[in-house]
Amino acid sequence: MKNLRIIYDNAADRATLATSTAAGDLAAGNLQSDIKTDIYRSTGTRATFVLSWPVAERIGCVAFPFTNLTSGGAMRVRLYAMPGDGAPVLDTGWVRACAPAPFAPRDFGILPLAFNAYRWGGVGTWGGGGGAAAVAWFDPARGRHMVIDLDDGQNPQGYLEAGRLVAGDYWSPQCNADYGAGLQNQDSSAHFRNEAGDLLTQKGNTSNKLTLQLSHLQADDRMRLARILRDNAKHTPMLVSLFPENPDPVLEQEYTVYGKASNLGAVTTPYFGTYAFPLEIEGI
Repeated sequence: MKNLRIIYDNAADRATLATSTAAGDLAAGNLQSDIKTDIYRSTGTRATFVLSWPVAERIGCVAFPFTNLTSGGAMRVRLYAMPGDGAPVLDTGWVRACAPAPFAPRDFGILPLAFNAYRWGGVGTWGGGGGAAAVAWFDPARGRHMVIDLDDGQNPQGYLEAGRLVAGDYWSPQCNADYGAGLQNQDSSAHFRNEAGDLLTQKGNTSNKLTLQLSHLQADDRMRLARILRDNAKHTPMLVSLFPENPDPVLEQEYTVYGKASNLGAVTTPYFGTYAFPLEIEGI
């Protein structure tokens, strides 16, 4: 099992970004905004994104944290050392962007085929727990030019929607987060009673909060995490995956959160040469 991974520096925000197709004002530039309703929308079920940088960037993951992709959606990432190069330094080939749950005979006829943890939907559902995170992990490589292809031919909406693009290298500790990590579904809905005494609900929005305890940080990991939290603080989002590249894609989907640190707790030294730190990430 792979250890926790955090993408804390989003190289996609420094890129010149273009796309093969866009519907009106819902252009590729919206993928560089942290407002989920600032979306990109394609005109069909396939789209290509081209990113260029003035200097080489180290990339180990590409993610679209908010999409309307179904479990049949696929992604391909190609990274080139220089614009105009014919051969990429990295090519993932076509991979499942948000794969369905593994088939289990006991579920046949009960759960729908291609069932996943997420509730499929476009931008109108993202504030209520809908949508999916499309993620591709790979061995980090350096390049100045990247091409990302998305394909979801069976998408019932007939187009692709995405609310953010994340691309960059990741930090992963030598010792994983403690057992007992919590994933909380936060709901801003509020109950109230009318004059007749009926319990009514003012519906709000939902979001996720991932709570971790890192109790066995080595000295170099403590240094890296401290630097990440100083630079990002509470204002800059991070992509956090507790179970990256897990054989159970539903588990990975549930525990992948794009959000901001909601605490900046104290680093403690429980015993010699080892450091501990609590971390909470609240989904944007």
